[in-house]
Amino acid sequence: MTYFSFTFINVILPIFLVIAAGAVMNTAFHIDIKSLTKLQFYILMPSMLFLKVYESQLSSQVIKAATTVTLTAIISIVAMSMIIARFRGYSKSESSVFVNSSTFFNSGNYSLPLIQLLFNDPVAVSIQAIILMAHNVAFFTIGIFTASSGNRSPKEALINVLKMPLLYIMAFAAIMKSSGVIIPDPILDPLKILTDGYMAIALLTLGAQLSETKFTISNSGLYLSSFIRLIVSPAIAFLIVTLLGIDGLLARVLVIGLGAPTAVNVVLTSIELDNEPEFASQAVFTSTILSMITINLVIMAAFALIPA
Repeated sequence: MTYFSFTFINVILPIFLVIAAGAVMNTAFHIDIKSLTKLQFYILMPSMLFLKVYESQLSSQVIKAATTVTLTAIISIVAMSMIIARFRGYSKSESSVFVNSSTFFNSGNYSLPLIQLLFNDPVAVSIQAIILMAHNVAFFTIGIFTASSGNRSPKEALINVLKMPLLYIMAFAAIMKSSGVIIPDPILDPLKILTDGYMAIALLTLGAQLSETKFTISNSGLYLSSFIRLIVSPAIAFLIVTLLGIDGLLARVLVIGLGAPTAVNVVLTSIELDNEPEFASQAVFTSTILSMITINLVIMAAFALIPA
């Protein structure tokens, strides 16, 4: 069995089987995707993020490196996507959704289970959790502002940013950890239970969302967005870790994690803010399907080019 087929069967296929289960479930029973999304957004994801920050045993150097690489890559892709959108003559709303779909990736309900299955190492999962937190900080600031600015004033866009709860959850967890506060088990145990349920619900919700997406094969912007998201993004991450002299597990997780498809949150915010939701949905669908091949190539490249 080749490395490609081994990785596909043992890492990629399990993820897509759960995604497919979510699609089948929604097709058969027409589940309430908005309720599942709210469950993730307000309970499961905050619990998982809080617990990962609070229990993280990563050194401050690793946390700083992971955060720096993630944010640098995101800012680089935002700048690149803005230039491309301007060159292609997109309207303000089209430009904003193109930038977000190219930049923001499925760091939670795709990358997190991917890293867990691929490395089977709590350190790798903790690193991905840091990537997830850095990504969420960027999304719920830059991403929300970009999506809001598609059809709103800068002031209204800023207000939407300040409404996002995850920013405050992450800040609170960091304060609790740095202050050495010991959380009693009756509070910590429910957080662990909710964290354990996050992965399954996230993948099922992704499948349900994708099952309702209509695909337009003639839209070249979708393929360009997917190319930036799936190929350019991990390439930029590899360039950054190389320039910073980062290698080993940290570098591999960063490169692989940043090769994930477009985040479902891009769709949710586009729907909520009425900003090109159809393009956003198609971008998630297209990039997720294509990632079945590209993420395997990124994994192979990361293991081949980055020293252990």
